[in-house]
Parts: sequence; C-alpha cells; structure tokens
Amino acid sequence: MMQQYQAIKSNHRDTILFFRLGDFYEMFEQDAQEASSLLDITLTQRNGVPMCGIPYHAAPGYLARLLKAGKKIAICEQTHIPQAGQGIARREVVEIITPGTIVDENLLDRTENNYLVCIGRVDDDITFSFIDLSTGNFQSTHFPFDQRETCLKQELLRLAPSEVLVQESLFEEDPVLEKLLSEREGTVINRYPDWSFNLNSNRTRLLEQLDTSNLKGYGLSDQAPEIASAGVILDYVSDTSRSMLTHIRDLKIYSGHSYLGLDESTQKNLEIVRNLNDQSKRFTLLEVLDQTRSALGARKLKSWLLQPLINLTDIDERLDRVEFFYTNQLLLTETREHLAKMFDLERLSSRIAMGKAHAKDLLAVKMSLQQVLSICTSLDTYQEMHIMLKDIKSQYRAVNTLVELLDQAICDEPSILLSEGNLVKEGYNLELDRLRKIKENARGLLREYLEEERKKTGISSLKLKYNRIIGHFIEVTKANMKFVPEYYIRRQTLVNGERFTTEALSRFESEINNASEKIIELEREIFLKIREQVREQIALILSICHFISDLDVLQSFAFSATVQGYSRPILHDGVGLHIEEGRHPVVEANLPGGAFIPNSIDLGEQKSFLLLTGPNMAGKSTYLRQIALIVLMAQIGSFVPAGEAVIGVVDRIYCRVGATDNLARGESTFLVEMNETANILRTSSDRSLIIMDEVGRGTSTNDGLAIAWAVSEYILNTVRAKTLFATHFHELTTLKHDKLTNWSMAVLEQDGGIVFLKQVKEGPIDNSYGIHVARLAGIPEEVIKKAQVILMGLEKKKFDTEIQEMTPVQSLLFSPLEMIKDDLLSLNLNQITPLEALNRIAAWQKELEGEDKK
Repeated sequence: MMQQYQAIKSNHRDTILFFRLGDFYEMFEQDAQEASSLLDITLTQRNGVPMCGIPYHAAPGYLARLLKAGKKIAICEQTHIPQAGQGIARREVVEIITPGTIVDENLLDRTENNYLVCIGRVDDDITFSFIDLSTGNFQSTHFPFDQRETCLKQELLRLAPSEVLVQESLFEEDPVLEKLLSEREGTVINRYPDWSFNLNSNRTRLLEQLDTSNLKGYGLSDQAPEIASAGVILDYVSDTSRSMLTHIRDLKIYSGHSYLGLDESTQKNLEIVRNLNDQSKRFTLLEVLDQTRSALGARKLKSWLLQPLINLTDIDERLDRVEFFYTNQLLLTETREHLAKMFDLERLSSRIAMGKAHAKDLLAVKMSLQQVLSICTSLDTYQEMHIMLKDIKSQYRAVNTLVELLDQAICDEPSILLSEGNLVKEGYNLELDRLRKIKENARGLLREYLEEERKKTGISSLKLKYNRIIGHFIEVTKANMKFVPEYYIRRQTLVNGERFTTEALSRFESEINNASEKIIELEREIFLKIREQVREQIALILSICHFISDLDVLQSFAFSATVQGYSRPILHDGVGLHIEEGRHPVVEANLPGGAFIPNSIDLGEQKSFLLLTGPNMAGKSTYLRQIALIVLMAQIGSFVPAGEAVIGVVDRIYCRVGATDNLARGESTFLVEMNETANILRTSSDRSLIIMDEVGRGTSTNDGLAIAWAVSEYILNTVRAKTLFATHFHELTTLKHDKLTNWSMAVLEQDGGIVFLKQVKEGPIDNSYGIHVARLAGIPEEVIKKAQVILMGLEKKKFDTEIQEMTPVQSLLFSPLEMIKDDLLSLNLNQITPLEALNRIAAWQKELEGEDKK
C-alpha cells in the first residue's frame, strides 16, 4: 500500500494527498506533518512513517481550513475494492482542489467571487486572464509591458485572486512582477513553464472550449495576446477539476478603456469595497449600497462598484431601470421577496456542469426558476421592462419545461447521496414504483400471489411459507398432488405433502431480496439522466443568472435611494461637475438622521481647479471623498446623495488622500505619496476627476510647497482635469490662474475656541488652527502654551524676513506699532492668564526696544 501511495504522491508533489483508506483519508510523511499542524489533529507513526487521518464524511471542514491556508489538495479515492485475498484496492486521484478552483458552496463565501488569475508575456504585452470556476465568469485582457506595475496593481486589488498562474521566466526575470505577487499574502502562486503560453496550442484549446471555428466573434485576432493566458487557465482548470467545463462557454474581452479607471490607491482611499482599517466591508460604499437579496446580486454589485461605466447610453439605461423600481414601490417590495427565496443559481449551474450536483441542488434549481417565472410575470405587465425581459421571455417555454421536469422527478426532501435512494418522486418511473411496491408491500404482494395460484390450481388449501434454507415455497398436501400444475418445481418432500417453487416465485423472491439494491441503483441512473438533461440547459440557466444578478443590483440601488433619500443624477458628455447639497454616502449612513451637513460644488470649463484650504477636522477629506463617490455612484447607474447632480462622464477617478508608508515594498510615506502623484500626472486626462490632499506634506516645508505648487500648475496647464486640491500651504492661495478658484472650510471662532461648521465657502482661510485642534485632541495645556509661544516666535522671524524685503512704503504699513495694536485688539481678556499677559507685554517691549535701536 505504501508503494502505491508513493507512486501516486510522486505525481502530485505540490499537493497534500488525501489517501482514502476505508472510512478515512490518511496523510503520510511530510503531508502528515504539515496537515497535523494546520488542522490541529494528532500525528502518529507506523513503522517509523509519520501519519494522520480524518473521517471521510468530515472532509469538507478540514478542506476549508487547508484551502484557507493556501494549500492544494489531491483527493485519492478507492476506485475498485477486490475480493478478499486478491490484492489491495485500486486507488487514483479523482480531483485536485486548489484555492482558485473551488466550486463547493460550503467552502466559498456566497458574496465573494473566487478568482483564479493567469499572467504571462507575449512580445511587448502582458496577457492577463481570470476565471471564477464556481460561476463560469471568464475574462481576459492585455496591456503594454511598460504599464504592468500600475495595471497589475489595479487588477489584483480589484479581483483579490486566491490563486495565480504566472509564466515562469516572467516571474523569475521581472522584479516588478515578483515583488507584486510576493506581497499577496494567502494567494497561491503557481509558476507555469514558458512553453505553456504558446499561442497556437492555446488557440486550439480556446476554440475547442468555446465551440467555435474562430475567435473573431470575441474581438480577437489569431495573434491576440489574450489567447495565451486564456488557454493556460483552461488547461489548468481542466487538469485539476477532472470535470466537464460545459458552463464555460463565453470569454469576455475587456480593456482599461472599457470602464472608468480606478487605480490601486483610489480603490483603497475611497474605501469602495474594503475599509482602510481592517479590510472588511464595514464603513464602505459597498455596505451602504448592498441591499441585494441574492448571492448573485451581491457579487455583481461588487463587480459594478469596481468597474463603473463610461458609456453614457449604458449608464442612462441602468438609471432608467433604477427609477422604474424607485417609482413602483409595491413592485420593488414584491421583487425583493422573490429574490430572497432564490438560491445561488450561478454556483448551482457550475456544479451541475461539472457533474458534482446532488439532488438537493436540482431541487434548489427548480425553486429558484419558479421565483424567476414569478418575477417575470410581475414585470411583464410594465412596458418599461419589456426590453430587459426580451431574452428571458423567448425562453419561457424551456424554463417551464425544466421546472416541470424537476418538479415531477425530484423528491421534496431528497438525499444528498447517490447511495441512499430517496432521490426520485413516486410516479415518475413505472419500474421504480414497482420495485418500491415490492419492497414496501412484500407480504401483501405474496398474499396476492398465493390467491392467484389458488385460483389457477383450484387447490384452496395451498399455502405459501418461508424458511432460511430454501426461502419461500408453496406447500401442497398429498391429497391435492393430482392438481399440481407442470410449472411447479419440487423443492422438498414431506410426510404429509410436497414443497414447490415456481419461476415466478423465484423471480419474485429475488426481487424482494434485491429490491433495495435495485431501487438505489435505478434511482441513481434516473437521477444522473435528469442531471444530464439539466446540464444540457446550462446556457439557459446562465443567461437567467445574468438577468437576475443585474435585476438584483438595480432593485438594490432603488431600495437604497428610497431609504437614504438619494436623487437621480443627470449625466452628459461635457466636462462640467455640478452638485447641489452633496453628502458623503458612508458618513451620512453612520450618523443620526439629518446630522450630516451637505455641501455643493461647481466645476467646468471656466473653473476646473478648486483649491481648498482649512484646518484638520474641518471636513476637507470628507468633502473631497464625497465628490469622488458621488461621481462613481452616478457612473455605476445608482442614484446619488445630493439634491441635484449634473455630471460630465469621467474616464478615471484619482484619489490621493493621506499617506502611509509601505514597509513591504520598502517605500517611505513621502515616496508612496510621490508614486501616487506621479501616476496621476502621467495617466490622467482632461476627462478625469482628480482628488488630492496634502501633496508635499511628507518632506520639508519649502520642498513640499514647491512640489505642491508645481503639481498644481501642471494639472492646470497640461492635464486640465477637474481637480479638487486640498492643502495646508496657505502660500498656494496666491497662485493665480483663470481656471483656479479658492475655497475653504468654514470655521467659527467663539469664546476663545473654534467650531468646525463642516461647510465649504468661497475664499481661502487665513489660519490653520493647528494648536486649537491639538487642544481638542487632549494635548496637555503646558504643551499648548509652549506651542503658542514658539508659533509667535516663528511668525515674528518670518515677519522680520518679509519686512527686510519690503519697500519703504510697505514697511510703514507693517510697523511694530501696528502689529502690537492688532495683537492687543485680538486678545480675549476673559481667557488670558496673568502670566500670558506679562509674556505678551514683554514681547511688545522687546519689539519697541528693537525699533528704537534701529
């Protein structure tokens, strides 16, 4: 047996081998040592060989833990059990489960896609494909090699793959790619040989899978880079799953120009699907908008959020459908109720296509399709929904036929095993019903048979008996022997009579004895035929999945708009951005009703650059982010948190807000800031929306100011994008440009303190209020006072420098006496302490003494 194990293991060295022994999966040697630690199970030894095991029926829970740890598992089953003394059981690997090829619903998050990614190089292009085997989502793209860092960061963050296939030479020779992939904790990286990325062989594999003679219908030429990675990913999936991939019948080709661009830092800083704190869904735009009722809709919503549209017609089409549900609240409620009763049709169809579905899966398909029919019946009465229903309506008959088949064939409470029976309904198959009748009514059927024999023979005293030796038999007394028919077969002679059997009784007895086994086998055959019939309708089911997932997201937008008080945005092909009374969707959702203070913005051809000043905690960052989020929401087809929003469609959103270091990449805070800024300046256009905050704050004041000033001018003169630029450098407010407007966060000073009004106003602010904020944060008063003295000294030094550069006329306007007068008038006598007053007087005295010496 160990020789058998070693032979099988030699072909699956990169997996943990689950070796079936009776009712257990056993692991040996290095696998056992690794698995026992990860699974917290006992490690034992036999003949010096480390080993551990788990019950086969408990395997799913252990598989989930190993997959979460990034391991691949080979399932080795007993495929033939020999007769006693005739050798060991035949075993073979029937499936390889990897983190990127899971289809078992128990091992997956219902709201998350599970992506397998493939990366390779074809000449000067990166070929990039991904697949979610559990849903059949299969897509591919390519981008220039010199843009790989930006593009790969964006795609890997968006997809969060659990497994990556990468061309071996590319991984070993390209430090950029190696660095990017090494940073992905928990992602399994598989190096694939260069010859696997051959275009010719992968083209053949792709044509075979898609069942087409050429790839022109997919927008691909024979030399398209996408072919290489798409073919490799299909080969890998086929080799590991060992199953049919009939649900993979479409390949979607996309590009960076197909959707609104969201680079890595923008996805993070806007907290679209993950927050910056713990990477969870909490306090994200996804959480606010996720009012979906099905797993299909939840996954589709996330996809839409990370790939907003840029085609105006497509955006308006989504908005029209959201408005339809928004204005038909009773229908919205009814649709939500139907969607909530649906199962995950996408993942069910994948398991059916791969031959892994059990009877409860088919029952779930039936129940889900019944809800689809109910939804379509409700929507069909509205003219506005006819276009969306067009494809589904043409397939009503096929859907009804499928529902009827499953309703007639599958038990209402079926077993999930093929070896227990209880799969097929009574009345679906005559032979199955007969066998069940035999099993359930054996005694009654034997009595019926005895009565039939009494009538045939005329022997009223005929008896039907049973013993363990000869089984069932017919007993005839000696007096009635002359009436025994020829077809009676003598079994035993007694003193008072004879015992007989018949061919019919033998068959009947055999059927009684074997009925249970035959029932199980026949039910299995019937079930597999039914599953095959359903598999033939996979294309239909997947088209329904597409319809339902879209519908679920659209109703989710409508429900969110109803609950949160959102309004429909107006989008156009121009460059203007006009938002009245805009609100931050996430902040507002987590505050008491009416507590959020709305703000407006108006950018366009005349004024495209808004320079925003204001102290920390005044609301600058919230204001910046809310503008970006409102634009993003509009371009996914959602209503927005604003009184009115008229938005020119943008091609990219950039959000460079705050900065942290990235130790894993060896990047300081300032380097991260400059990398993000450089990416914006290199890749943005006049159709982009740029949100920038605190550019230049990671270095010295003079350096930072110089960089911020130069960046602002570059955007104004070269990029010409709609820009919100927040800064603490007040010197920037003196920058003059026709397209620049100065705004600030309003602050109210009262009783020696400040109140942040959370409102934007025209004009720059003249104070950073940093020391006031420090006091609010609880900095000790002694530190606050010292900071005030230091600030006065710094401002005086700066003032003296400026005076030296002034003309005689200017210096008269800024004389020490004028300064002292202003300082005196600004004092709050109710707040200042005697010591502070004496310090101020001493400072004035020094000022005047210095003036006298001059």
